[in-house]
Amino acid sequence: MSRCAAAALLAVVAGAITGVALRAQGDAAYFVRSLDNPAERREARADILDTPVLPGSVMKVVTLAAALESHVIEPDTARMCRRTVTINGRRYTCSHPDLKRPLTPAEALAHSCNDFFVSLAPRLTRAMFNQVRGTLGLPPVSATADLAASFVGLDGPRVTPRTLLDIVARLAGADPQRPVRVAADTRRVLVDGLRGAADYGTASALGAKKIAALAKTGTAPMPGGGWMGVVVALEPAMRPTRGIVVVAPGAAGLDAAAVAADLLTGATRAASAPAPPVSVDPQSKPVRQSIRIAINGRVNTLDLEDYIARVVAGEGQPKAADAAQQVLAITARTYALANLNRHRREGYDLCDTTHCQVLRAATDSTRRAAQTTAGRVLVHQGQPASVFYSASCGGHSELASNVWPGAADHASHLHEDEACRDEPAWSSEVRADRVERALRAAGHRGDRLRGVQIVQRNASGRVARLRVEGFTPNEISGHDFRMAVGRVAGWQTVKSTAFDVRRIGSGYRLTGRGFGHGVGLCVIGAGNRAGRGATADSILKFYFPNLRVESYRPRTPGVAAPVKPSVPPAPPADPGADVRVALPAAEEGERGRVVQLVRAARDSMSIRTGTKPPAVIRITVHPTTEAFARATGQPWWVSGASDGASIDLLPLTILRQQGQLERTLRHEVAHVLVDGALAGRPLWVREGAAFYFADPAASSETPIRGSCPADEEFLRPLSAGAHRSAYARAEACFRRAIAQGKRWTEIR
Repeated sequence: MSRCAAAALLAVVAGAITGVALRAQGDAAYFVRSLDNPAERREARADILDTPVLPGSVMKVVTLAAALESHVIEPDTARMCRRTVTINGRRYTCSHPDLKRPLTPAEALAHSCNDFFVSLAPRLTRAMFNQVRGTLGLPPVSATADLAASFVGLDGPRVTPRTLLDIVARLAGADPQRPVRVAADTRRVLVDGLRGAADYGTASALGAKKIAALAKTGTAPMPGGGWMGVVVALEPAMRPTRGIVVVAPGAAGLDAAAVAADLLTGATRAASAPAPPVSVDPQSKPVRQSIRIAINGRVNTLDLEDYIARVVAGEGQPKAADAAQQVLAITARTYALANLNRHRREGYDLCDTTHCQVLRAATDSTRRAAQTTAGRVLVHQGQPASVFYSASCGGHSELASNVWPGAADHASHLHEDEACRDEPAWSSEVRADRVERALRAAGHRGDRLRGVQIVQRNASGRVARLRVEGFTPNEISGHDFRMAVGRVAGWQTVKSTAFDVRRIGSGYRLTGRGFGHGVGLCVIGAGNRAGRGATADSILKFYFPNLRVESYRPRTPGVAAPVKPSVPPAPPADPGADVRVALPAAEEGERGRVVQLVRAARDSMSIRTGTKPPAVIRITVHPTTEAFARATGQPWWVSGASDGASIDLLPLTILRQQGQLERTLRHEVAHVLVDGALAGRPLWVREGAAFYFADPAASSETPIRGSCPADEEFLRPLSAGAHRSAYARAEACFRRAIAQGKRWTEIR
């Protein structure tokens, strides 16, 4: 199938699903993408697609690969199905036809025979199973998980439905971007089984619609109770070029397969129809909304489009063609709406510095760019995307995750940008004592810098790590080095991380190319492309290939807001409940544990502090790191945030993996109890108090160098290391004051 046809699939899937009659309760979620070009994709119900769940029988594809790779079974090993099997105390009956003969491994996969896969448990060890899981990037099955249940996807680590599509595609040899190596016989059996599932097995709804595909179904428990059907399908079977995963709440795997069949059939009929273009609508009317901006330290309320006109003037090229101005207007508007809570604790939305977006007086051309594109944003999963832009990438793009670990990458790969190749070349000199000051501000300890050496570059050629001899830690990321030195010696000192460094006299000489981090839109590159006649559409597609331009809708008049909330509302709560928790569906089973931890922390700390707890503490657990950052304005490395009696948390699975769940909850509950009494004090007092009361018996080993941290170090941290250093110094300062005999309410 051609790539154009795959693109046509993406254009019609959204309409196709409306005609599907589900026996299930609720709407189906789907994610479909081209296997040749990850940028071609379409989806519905991202909240379901991004929720980790037990995978059900889709995990049997991994189990069979592990059994074959470890030679626990051979391709022709056959077993008579006993029809019933007990898993974790529950009895399951195989729904496939009784063939009156043993099933081969491929047939067992096609029919999803539970007995066949459970019978592997005495021979297929946990280590063997985890080895194959590891090659696929899946977390290992822990020693406490039931192994047999994990083989059929009813125990073990949870995964998102999107991940299931990736797993099946890789094992079937259908993902050219990330191939996984297995023996030829293993792959043959897997492909035969997946083809059989679509032809005559549990996904035969595909075969009935004349769709030649590789497929696997599963029926798995939903986090909040009930069951859901899942299917992963790759099409066409001979050489798959597109993949789809469907999740049908309240249904079985065969129901999900029927939905997938209708989607794929509808898409095939419309394969010749052109995909809707990503366009800048010149007729769009401005949506009047306001945004609070700190300008020269004073909070001003601006109309959103007036603000965008001023940002384009401050961040763009004054004489750039209209297409380049429009592209920057859309990107800047997207950035603003995705970061509205960045300065929530300071009482406004965004600042007027490089920390957010720089403003200058609007011109006729920047006003025209804002009005022409009014209300248009780059969208990811229904919300304004977390996008970035820089003055010049120097001819090579950078991935966001290489600069800010944990950030979402909205480009599928690095690319060369001939429109700004090597622009601009630069050199600078910086004294050694200034580098030393910068390192200390970034959280490093040391008195004398003995040398700076580049030890690692990333795929774009930028500096990934530097060794700073004489300081602890003795390495720093290229981005953190650039930000730290820029704060102390000026932002023109290290214009980008694409540089070389050598020692000279009393300092260091740096030579490099580009200006900025190089992620996302390159302003100079966009200007050069527009000057050659490129349209705004084509420029946006080049720099943001995985995003679409759409109009956003305000939540309430006069207030800029995302398209939809990032966390579903909490289920109805007992009006008398003192702890109310909003959880993603995948973590509903943790409600009791969270309530227990919060109550225990609240009760013990209210006695220690002598404060009266609020009548209700509200906890919101976000489904993703990006959702947490969007709601709180916190950087990726922060685990929790509080505002009055409300607490926001990262996904519980992440907090557990970090070993931070209980500690984070206690820290944020401490904020709820003490922040009111400490209102108006420096932030280090409030943060130090939270650390102290969350764990009064702990001791701080962090030496206090100079004064306690300033508010700026918490509100606009240079890096994760600098932020951690500020927290540690705040705790040390607070504990020192307590040791000197001060009451906690007297510390200032």
